[in-house]
Amino acid sequence: MTGFNISLVEEGLTAYGVERQGAPPWSETRRFWVDAVLQGMARLEDSGPDPMQMERFDRNLEQARGSSAVQPASNQLRRDTIHAIGNYLSVLESVGGDRRRQIAVVRDLLEDMSTHLPWAAGSNELHDILDQTERMLPRMTAAIAPIRFTRVLLGWETGPCESCYASGAVTTPEQVMDSKLYRAISRRYPEVTDWPAVCVVYHGGGRDTPIGVGNAAEFDLEIMNRAGDHLLDLPGIRWMSGPYEFYCEPAPEQTMEGAEPSDPHMVM
Repeated sequence: MTGFNISLVEEGLTAYGVERQGAPPWSETRRFWVDAVLQGMARLEDSGPDPMQMERFDRNLEQARGSSAVQPASNQLRRDTIHAIGNYLSVLESVGGDRRRQIAVVRDLLEDMSTHLPWAAGSNELHDILDQTERMLPRMTAAIAPIRFTRVLLGWETGPCESCYASGAVTTPEQVMDSKLYRAISRRYPEVTDWPAVCVVYHGGGRDTPIGVGNAAEFDLEIMNRAGDHLLDLPGIRWMSGPYEFYCEPAPEQTMEGAEPSDPHMVM
């Protein structure tokens, strides 16, 4: 038993949902976060989720929509709720297994709270716990995720230069030019006709050999690109091959028509 006060967390997150009604990213997304956190706590307590939990949540939000005034959560309830979420996060890290998606939900919920002054203000631990999630996710990705990925660097030291992580082994100009990063940076700088690229392939999961390693998934890349170059210093990351150095020079008939909008976080 982990000793979570789930009823208190339900009360706090319901109050938060009521306060944020009508604010992006809208109630459906917040409802998902609340449901995931409460269910996660219940499962760690070795008890099934309360089937009436989200019905109560929905009913409270519906009643608040018909009210002329919404009573905000008390300072004590906010502090207790955030503290309980921090405890939940610590348990997720300690129980073992790949808990990254549950931790990512906590991160998304706390990021949302950090944009709402009543919950973000004061000494309620929110920002410290949010920072904790940002450290945990890349650390766990490096240590437990058996994935293959490439750090792609485009540009010059004295000019436009960007980097990101790509899924699998990216070792040729053609592969780089097929990436969103390349399309985005070449669209922003159409005057540049060729781009120097440096690619280094790594694998994670703490394995000394790449046997059993698969290509990084979109979820892995999202975590790694948020972490940046700091990821490569974490225990569990192993060099695989490279560097591969070359110029990306599109054929004259190629244009940037239909290039995707800038998104340096997602590649390949």
